[in-house]
Amino acid sequence: MGKHSSGYMIGIAVSIVLGFGIIAGIWLGLRSAADLGYEPATWHATKTGSNSATLELSVFPDSHVCHANDNEPQYDWVTYCPSTSFEVPPNSLVTIIIKNYDTASPLVNNYFGKIRGTIGGTALVNNKPMSQIDEVAHTFTLQSTPDSPHPIFASVPLMGVADNAPTPEMINGNPYAKPNIISFQIRTGPPGTYIWHCYDPCGSDRGQPYGFSGAMSTTGFMAGTFTVANY
Repeated sequence: MGKHSSGYMIGIAVSIVLGFGIIAGIWLGLRSAADLGYEPATWHATKTGSNSATLELSVFPDSHVCHANDNEPQYDWVTYCPSTSFEVPPNSLVTIIIKNYDTASPLVNNYFGKIRGTIGGTALVNNKPMSQIDEVAHTFTLQSTPDSPHPIFASVPLMGVADNAPTPEMINGNPYAKPNIISFQIRTGPPGTYIWHCYDPCGSDRGQPYGFSGAMSTTGFMAGTFTVANY
């Protein structure tokens, strides 16, 4: 194994994820949200230096915060916020900070409980470095196709808040539990477009074997694009 390049190993990892995604319904994950009257606006990472940027996101157990003004909001759907269309600068160190307000749910594949592809192979969970999460609410899984000339793969599970956690935070008039804050770093290469998904089933068929419908299969909620571009 030591003779293989890092690009080769990334290709293997991406192939594994793509294979799982196809089985679970990855094609649906690329579906447009136009039928819901919602198209996510691009959310730009904040440049913090000539070769660094920070992307700040949140994950909510419902869509009251991010989709309240949409024409056909799905209020009971979980969602990333404020958008699922991200743009980050090329050839940069990008810090991604995610506030997760949702509770945990069982993973279909324990592969996604481990932090992969980040700088150092870890993430900070409430300022504590971790490489594995047991109580996973969602994942942020960024991937390129196996034949991409500039492959990217990173998968970070988001620690869920306790089921019985109090709800001391009011956001846009809605009560939420104190979030777990997960932060990690990745390094981008040349410009390109990638996709990302949540791989912890939290769709409208959650009680069924897979749970990859509804929010999970709709861009603008739990799936989207990750564009590396000059801006």
